[in-house]
Amino acid sequence: MAGVLLLAPHLPTPDSTTTFRIAAYASHAVWYALLMLVVLQVTANWALPIRALLGAVAASFVLVAVLNVLDLDVASDLAKVVFGALAGTAFVRAIERPWWLIPICITVPIADAWSVFSERGVTNAVVERAQQEPRWIDWPTIATPIAGLPYDLFGRLGIVDVLFAALFVGAATRWQLGRVRAAVALVLGLLATSVLVIEGIDMAIPALPLLCIAFLVACAPGLVRDARAAHADTRR
Repeated sequence: MAGVLLLAPHLPTPDSTTTFRIAAYASHAVWYALLMLVVLQVTANWALPIRALLGAVAASFVLVAVLNVLDLDVASDLAKVVFGALAGTAFVRAIERPWWLIPICITVPIADAWSVFSERGVTNAVVERAQQEPRWIDWPTIATPIAGLPYDLFGRLGIVDVLFAALFVGAATRWQLGRVRAAVALVLGLLATSVLVIEGIDMAIPALPLLCIAFLVACAPGLVRDARAAHADTRR
């Protein structure tokens, strides 16, 4: 991932709409695949003692804060990926049944969309403030490289998006819902979000709605079976 961030700005600059699309989609596909490989590695440790996980989350948060203050962009982005993956992995322990993820996948996108599109939304306020002070958007997000563009023109992916991706993959790992299938679906969800952004929608687009849809599509059979089993248990 460090190599992609460092190499991307030095590749040939896109000189047409077509070459920009090729550069953007190819870069994002590689970046999201690498990100999900990190998530797969981290979430494999979901069963570690909770104190160890929380300690790792705290340590990675401190590292992110220090790197942000030092303006070490590449190192900071990599630390944010690890922090988001660890935080999502820690939350796996709070989910007692797989079917709990169904209401989560319904309510979280609504809240995320409100935060982005509403004038009173937190994300909306951050984006507006970032027009004068870029750090407001740079610090809580991760650069999404586009080959041939400088770092400050890269796309941005929220740390919270990585957190939920890790929660979904971690849950799929814990309950054997198909962790690789879930990871692939999440990569496709992120790419679909990129398509919405790149193909002319001149505004911030929340990634969580398509991430949640992708997870539900990938893991629906196991989630529905557990929901039915839980309903049957309550009737006994």
